[in-house]
Amino acid sequence: MLIALVGLLVSLGSITTPAQALDARIVNGVPGKSGQFPFMVALLDAQKFPQSGGFQSQFCAGSLTSATTVVTAAHCLTNQETGKQIKASEVIVAFTQDLDALDFPTRNVSKVSVNPDYVIKSTVNDIAVLTLSQPIIGFPYIPVLTPELAAEYTVAGNPAQVAGWGNTVSSGNRYPANFRVGDLVVFPDSSCGGSGKYEVNGVRFLGFNASEVDPKVMLCAGGANSAGQVIDACQGDSGGPLVANGSAGPMMIGLVSWGEDCAGKFPGVYTRISAEYNFLVQNNAVPLIAPTIAPAVVVIPISGELIVEVTGGTDGVAITGYAVSVTGFTNDSPTTPVTQNCFAAPSKNSVKGSCTVSNLINGESYTVTAISANSVGNSPVSEPIVGVPSPLPVPGSIVKVQRKQSVARFTISPSIPNGSTVISERVMCTPVGKGVRRSGKVVNELAVVRGLSRTSYRCQVVISTEIGAASSSLRFVKR
Repeated sequence: MLIALVGLLVSLGSITTPAQALDARIVNGVPGKSGQFPFMVALLDAQKFPQSGGFQSQFCAGSLTSATTVVTAAHCLTNQETGKQIKASEVIVAFTQDLDALDFPTRNVSKVSVNPDYVIKSTVNDIAVLTLSQPIIGFPYIPVLTPELAAEYTVAGNPAQVAGWGNTVSSGNRYPANFRVGDLVVFPDSSCGGSGKYEVNGVRFLGFNASEVDPKVMLCAGGANSAGQVIDACQGDSGGPLVANGSAGPMMIGLVSWGEDCAGKFPGVYTRISAEYNFLVQNNAVPLIAPTIAPAVVVIPISGELIVEVTGGTDGVAITGYAVSVTGFTNDSPTTPVTQNCFAAPSKNSVKGSCTVSNLINGESYTVTAISANSVGNSPVSEPIVGVPSPLPVPGSIVKVQRKQSVARFTISPSIPNGSTVISERVMCTPVGKGVRRSGKVVNELAVVRGLSRTSYRCQVVISTEIGAASSSLRFVKR
């Protein structure tokens, strides 16, 4: 594995990029149009820039995500041999499309924040935030992909674009002063950590295996034009944005991290932005405005209580907390409805939070609403939903299924027995059309169902306790 995409091998004060690393430039891309990627910035060697200008001092790219923050790759700012990080005074951020321009806006950097979980050897969590010494006005920001929208924006085959000032040829050196843009598609995890091949415009790419790529924090993307030429990042594009479009408009879904070769047989590897969302929030790289979209609410009824799970809206706004309201009769007020509140905060690795309202009456209906909040303000109130506390068990859901011919293996989220003894817990699979229903016992949140015929099935978790039984929603399992 080669740490690709790390600049022009220039000296940055005490930090010198290791000569064995590859830089990244857009190979077989096209020139960027005026006004395209207006949020992209060039990182310049502060010592070299005054004498040599932007073109000679540029070593990486980044993206403006707020008036004071630039997101880039951690390896751009870290010596790959010693692990020492660049000083803030050693880098300048340039706002320009043309590195040869005589004059363009720049900003000094007041703080360098490399993800503390960045691992040089594996390139896991290859992301960093630069805090500008002064805000930059008049340049748009690029929204960062939220975990809620990750499935939509990073689905296999989704078009994406990468941009940078890097090398435009896979063999030799040809560096443009104006950035170039490459049209790519997102690769499936089976090719990005699963060794599977993937084809784009008739060009078949090889896939990285699990020892090389961690799809939880990395994603792969590659492209090919109509002539069968591979489109890829190459030397100098490190830290640059990978952008895709979707229901919330253009968003940064990745940043250039590393690659095996430039425009070779493998796709480029990008830091998965949605997996780094909380790090970006903690470093103020997500603009702090009041939430504009109401949160999504899920109610889990248990005996005498309602567990309420809240997930922030898809507007990309940082959330610091949730407030839940539950209205209805209680054990202390059986004739007059009252409103109880509970509060939750997003967990470290998710934007979801949960809290529990107690002292409720089984069988009664309760109205549940919630809001998201941060230091700026609150979101709109969610649409009311009804929750009914019940002593019945709450089945887990099918999180993952792997089917190979007649055998299917299921990963199950934990069920809630609700204080009763479990009699049985199984995954039940009913064939679509004719056939025999099959099942497998759930043990340690895993189940294996055997004897499946060559057809598709609808499967669900069924749990029985001394109080009663309950079933999860159906999961369609293809043949």
